[in-house]
Amino acid sequence: MNTPTLVVEGIAKNYVTYRSELARFGTWVGIPARPLREFWALADVGFSLARGESVGVIGGNGAGKSTLLKLITGTVAPTRGRIEVAGSTAAILELGLNFNADLTGAENVQLYGGLLGMGPPEIAALEPSIRAFAEIGDAFDEPIRTYSTGMQARVAFGVVTAKRPDLLVVDEVLSVGDAYFQNKSFNRILQYRAAGTAIVFVTHGIEGVARICDRTIWLEGGTVVLDGPTSEVCDAYTRAVDERDRQAGASAPA
Repeated sequence: MNTPTLVVEGIAKNYVTYRSELARFGTWVGIPARPLREFWALADVGFSLARGESVGVIGGNGAGKSTLLKLITGTVAPTRGRIEVAGSTAAILELGLNFNADLTGAENVQLYGGLLGMGPPEIAALEPSIRAFAEIGDAFDEPIRTYSTGMQARVAFGVVTAKRPDLLVVDEVLSVGDAYFQNKSFNRILQYRAAGTAIVFVTHGIEGVARICDRTIWLEGGTVVLDGPTSEVCDAYTRAVDERDRQAGASAPA
């Protein structure tokens, strides 16, 4: 039996606010303190992915999607539950977030690649393919501050996906840039999936989910509303959004 690439089991995340930072610090060393308020961003979410499987995660603002991403990528720790990843992880989140505006695209590839755990020889070997994927010509050797948002996304996406990971986590960054590059990015993701990469695709909308994912999870208020085939979940989600909009329109003052 193959080991799953990703296991998310009963995870929950509680953000706690205390009356002071001193009170928060006290809890770290075992001194009890009453929370001022608590917010459960996620509650008892679980799923697993095998090689080559992909899952979409949809929902409105505050549904818990960003928290789920942070937990899977290890940015924050769950309050309870467990997450296990077998192999390497690449996260396509806020593309270009770690770029230095005064450095060139080529220099930022070295910087960004280092943050992703690549050594100088590996970055040097991958740079030609990153240049070719970004398709920004001589601008690759100009300062990032001269780039458009779409150009930054091209370079960043090229770096993050320069190597095929075992797990790829994708946020709504593919809406950046022109239709040609969006399609090119989707094709690379699909190629990686065919080669065995497991994919978590998180989005507000549903346009890209049907293209990448066979299974989709609908989150609302940190809990799972529906988990199943993408077509069924997206249809149910669309109906719910339409009904919510209808009710909001009906209750609006004339």
